[in-house]
Amino acid sequence: MSSSVVFCVIVVLVTFSGCATSLKSVSVNKCCSMDEYASKELNYTCVQERKMPWSSTRIFSMRTKNYLPVGEVPRNWDIKERQQPLCDGGQKPKIFHYVPGSYLAFVNGSLFVVEYSRLVHPGKYCMDFDMAMVCPEEIQPASLQSGVHVKKCCGDGGIYSDTRKTCVTIKNDAYRVNLPQEYSLTFGFPQCNDKHMVIAGKLYEATLLKDGGLVLNGTGTTLPAEGFCLEHVLENAGISPSIFACHVEQPYVVQTPADLRFTLYPIGLALSAVFLAATLIAGSLLPASHHVLHWRCQTNHVACLLVGDVLLCIVQLSGNSMTGSPCFIIAVAMHFLFLSAFFWLNTMCFNIWWTFRDLRPQSLEKSQERWRLHIYEVYAWGVPLLIAGTAGILDSVETPNVFITPGFAENNCWFRGNTEILTYFFGPVGGLLIINLLLFGATARELTCGLWKRELVKSTTERAALGRVCMKLVVVMGVTWIADVVSWAVGGPQEIWYVTDLINCLQGVFIFIVVGLQPQVLTAVKRLWCLRKNRAAETAGTTNHHSSSSQGLPSMGDTITNNSITNGTTKTVSIPLETSC
Repeated sequence: MSSSVVFCVIVVLVTFSGCATSLKSVSVNKCCSMDEYASKELNYTCVQERKMPWSSTRIFSMRTKNYLPVGEVPRNWDIKERQQPLCDGGQKPKIFHYVPGSYLAFVNGSLFVVEYSRLVHPGKYCMDFDMAMVCPEEIQPASLQSGVHVKKCCGDGGIYSDTRKTCVTIKNDAYRVNLPQEYSLTFGFPQCNDKHMVIAGKLYEATLLKDGGLVLNGTGTTLPAEGFCLEHVLENAGISPSIFACHVEQPYVVQTPADLRFTLYPIGLALSAVFLAATLIAGSLLPASHHVLHWRCQTNHVACLLVGDVLLCIVQLSGNSMTGSPCFIIAVAMHFLFLSAFFWLNTMCFNIWWTFRDLRPQSLEKSQERWRLHIYEVYAWGVPLLIAGTAGILDSVETPNVFITPGFAENNCWFRGNTEILTYFFGPVGGLLIINLLLFGATARELTCGLWKRELVKSTTERAALGRVCMKLVVVMGVTWIADVVSWAVGGPQEIWYVTDLINCLQGVFIFIVVGLQPQVLTAVKRLWCLRKNRAAETAGTTNHHSSSSQGLPSMGDTITNNSITNGTTKTVSIPLETSC
C-alpha cells in the first residue's frame, strides 16, 4: 500500500490503542545502558561508548501531529536501561536495523513495524542507537509464524506506479502476489545502502530459495531475502510480478516492450502544436474579428495550449535525461501555462453561456468589451500566476512541514506525487471543468430545447445544424478534458485511457477543425492567394470579400432559419447561432 495509506493506518491504530496511555508514564526499554550501544559487528552486544543522541528513531507525537527532534525523549517515558524484552516461549527477539521506513515509535510507547504492519506494545521490544529488538509473537500473526518470509513491496492492496514513482492503492485481485504455501508475504522495499533500486526481472524468470532468497535464472545472481521485494508495475502489469532489488553486480534487467504512450503522446502533442499554430494564423487572417471579445479569449487560450504542448512534448521526448534547473523551469512554466489555458477556457465558456442565455444575444460597445476583457485578463492570467508562483516559491525555499510543496523535478519534470498535483493542479482544474460542464449543459439546453419550444426550429436540417453546433461546443468548451481528471483520479492500467488521453493530446487538431476551417478563413486564404497571383490588379483584394460580423464567433458558423409571421406574410431571417460574447 502507498506510504500515505500506511501512515493513515498507523495514526488510526495508535489513536485507539494509545488513548488510555498517551498522557500516562510508560516504561520503554533501552537495550543497553545510556553510555553504551548495541554493536552490530559484535552480534549486538553492548559496547561502552555513548552515542549522541542515544536513539536515531523518529518519535511521532499524536498531540502535535509531528515528529519530535531526533534524540529527544518524551516526558512520559521511563527509560529502563539494559532491559531486553522477555518473549513468549523463550524466543529470541527479532532484530531490526533502523532506516527511515523500517519502524516508527510513538510518544505513548508503541512501536509500529512497517514490514509486518504490526503495532508492538511497550515491554515487547527494546530500542537502541540504530536498532530495535522485537518479540516475534508481537509482529508475526499466526499466518506468518511459520514459513519463509518474502516481501511484497507495496503491501496488501497496493501496486507500484512507475509514472508517479510511488505505490498507489488499487482494488484488483489480479495484482496479488501468489506464492507457494511455504512462503508468507510481508511488506516493504529492500533497504538499499545507496537508496537505488533496479527492476531485476520478472518472478517467472527467477527461482525462489528455501531461505527466502532468489536466484535470477538469466545470470545466476543470488539475491538474499532482505535484498529484494516483489510487486506489479501499474504501467507494465502482467501475470508475474516484477523483482525490485538493490543494485547488484551486472543486474539482470528485463527488456520490457516500449511503452506505447511514449511513442503516441509526443506525436499527438507535436501535431496538436502544429494545428494550434495554424489556428492562430487563421485567426490573424480575420482582422474584422480582432475586436470581438470571444476571439481575444480564444486566442489567449490557444496560445497557452500551444506553448504548453511544446514544452510537454520536449519533456516526453527527453525522458529521464532532463534534470536539475532546466527541468524545474519547464515544470513551473508548464504549470502556469496549462492553468492559464484552463482559466481562459473558463472565460470562453462563460461568454458563450452569457450570449445564449434566454436566447437574447446583445451586441456590446467597444468600451464594454474592453472593460470585460480587462476583468478576464486579471482573472485568467492573475489567478494562475498566483498559484504557480506560490508553488514555485514554496519549492525553492525551506518551509515548515505544514506546507505542501510541489516537488518539481524530483521524480520528473512535473509534480512529486498525487497530493501535490491534486493541491496545485487537478484541484483548481477540476473545479473549473465542473463549472464548464454546467455552462455547457445550460448552453446546449438553450440551443435545443429553447429553440424547439419556440418553434424556431422545425425541419430536420435545422435540428441537424443545432446538433453540429452542440458538438462544436464540446470542443470549444473543453468538455473532453474532464476525462483527463477522471483518468488521474481513477487510475488503473494506462491502456484503458489511451483513447481519452490521445483525444486530449490531439485537442489542437479538433480546435483547428472547429475554429480554423471556417468559410471566412477559407475566403481570406483564397483572397490572399489571388492577391499574390494578381498583385498588379487593384481590385483583386476586394473580390469575394466576406467581412466577419462582430456578432459572429469565429469558433462556429452554422445558422438556423427564423420564420416569423408579420401582417400575414412569412419573413425569413438568417440568425447566427454564435454571437459575440
